[in-house]
Amino acid sequence: MTSLEEGTTQHVVVVHPGNLMRHALTSILGEFRDISISSVTSLEELQTNLTMASAADVILFNIENIQQDVVYLTTLRAQNPRLKMLALAHHYELEDLFALFQINIDGALLDDVSQNTLKLAFKMLKEGQKLFPSNIGQILMARMLSPCAPLPIGALDEEIELSQREQEILHRLENGEANKRIALRLDIAEATVKVHVKSILRKIGVDNRTQAAIWSLRQRTYPWGQTCLPAIPDTLHYCTHTST
Repeated sequence: MTSLEEGTTQHVVVVHPGNLMRHALTSILGEFRDISISSVTSLEELQTNLTMASAADVILFNIENIQQDVVYLTTLRAQNPRLKMLALAHHYELEDLFALFQINIDGALLDDVSQNTLKLAFKMLKEGQKLFPSNIGQILMARMLSPCAPLPIGALDEEIELSQREQEILHRLENGEANKRIALRLDIAEATVKVHVKSILRKIGVDNRTQAAIWSLRQRTYPWGQTCLPAIPDTLHYCTHTST
């Protein structure tokens, strides 16, 4: 057996819907003598098991539905602030990584990582390191070469008018700030912030703060003058170009 760190024990919860994969991950992690392991089939199941969720030091979870997973992960983080979160997925879009790391997960790996890589990942988590998928370079290069993602019909740049205050609040959402902190920074009531956030979500056509932050980040103009909006379900491909 291999030890992560003498004198310490981590409780890890493996979250995966597949029995075979869940068993395989549990077996690999079981080779560490200082790890205790539980397993569940979904983040939803873990969220409802308060005893298991509060006792966990690390969750190793499979990405199923990124938007719903972010909701569950946010709730789990609120229940257990010290919880470390390590994602596994066969493939990541850039927007997926934005969403995951905005809620401060600790790492995202491809699900074909080797046994040794997974062991190393857990050691790095204990040291406070952030982990990114091995193909992060390809993901970034692919977006630079083809930055346009699907756009929602009727949500083009020129059709969206945000007030100065809404723009200020949207910038704060990019930084992951809560309504209370935004209110303090802008010297306005928290209730007023909530009203503005609802207005922003409605105007840009997204469902939550995370999507709004991703939308805002994607409004940045690329060096060659090309701008795009983020990927949202039920969309068509659209891209705007400006002359340079």
